[in-house]
Amino acid sequence: MSAQGIDVSIVIPAFGRIEPLKYTLRSVGYALAQWPGTAEVIVVDDGSQVPIREQLAEFDAHCSIRHLRQVNAGSIVARNNGLQQCTGRYVLFLDSDDLIHPHKFAAHLSRMQEAGADVSYCDMARATLARGYAVAEFAPDARLDTVDSAADLYLRVQPAPHSPIYRRDYLMRHLTAPMVGQNRALDPVGDVWIYYNLAAFPAKVVKVDAALSAPGPHLDDRYSMHWEALGVSALMLAEAFFDACPDNDSTLHARQVAGEAAFHSWRRLPRGFSSDYSTRLLKLWRRSPHGSSKRLGGEHFQRLASLIGPENAATLLRLRNHHYSACRTMDETKLRALLATAKLTR
Repeated sequence: MSAQGIDVSIVIPAFGRIEPLKYTLRSVGYALAQWPGTAEVIVVDDGSQVPIREQLAEFDAHCSIRHLRQVNAGSIVARNNGLQQCTGRYVLFLDSDDLIHPHKFAAHLSRMQEAGADVSYCDMARATLARGYAVAEFAPDARLDTVDSAADLYLRVQPAPHSPIYRRDYLMRHLTAPMVGQNRALDPVGDVWIYYNLAAFPAKVVKVDAALSAPGPHLDDRYSMHWEALGVSALMLAEAFFDACPDNDSTLHARQVAGEAAFHSWRRLPRGFSSDYSTRLLKLWRRSPHGSSKRLGGEHFQRLASLIGPENAATLLRLRNHHYSACRTMDETKLRALLATAKLTR
């Protein structure tokens, strides 16, 4: 690694949730102990009622922590503030309940240096916690596809936010003045906000074939417990991407993959969910350049699409989806209020 300066910056936006954060920090500390490079760990306190620095005062994270504090503005702003103030050659973003394998830095950064890569990603692990804020085991959980284009990585594979490690200069080039601006309404999909802002630009992508990152198995409330909130923010983000992304040959693949992602999301919607949401999602695919229908579904879908077209084929197959009543996580009043404000770019 470099003889001077910082090799990697670990940026962790946080708002309360100190117990999960302690596990995150310890996992970082253990990983840094297994790797000979230099690092900085930055915790960006997004206006916690009791400053996180104070809450961690007696905690030994097994690594030095640089604390930044901001007025509560959401995870996107916190993450970007950490990026703007970090100094490492490489950057890893972690949420305050993420966990990393002790070999993550060694595996990722050696692979990136060999390939001259802008971004690396790995497979998913499932973690088992132990006493002393340790991780007892990282077990392989999900194997991700190997891709070599930025659009396919960010919009098709969409690894969990604790998976990728980036070159900092690559991030600074595209996130200092992002194509899709910072907006609090997009916080539920803040990690995907980064992905959409990177997807339209070329990058050298490499995969590390090992399960080196995991979500913390904590019981705290999180956005993923309310898929409707994630879905509404994801819809607004995708609409903003299409509005902002230049319509030219250099972005054609990214716009195509973004449209395919919208099509897949539309196909998976439960029956009985918002018709307005469904219509807006389908419009994203209609406004995107279309590639092979093989990227839209499996063999059965392909046969049907060849006869009646992909939209009609998907409409018929969606009749097999479960009903919204079987997967609802919020009451009708809250859902209507959420959908009523889902007009970011309108």
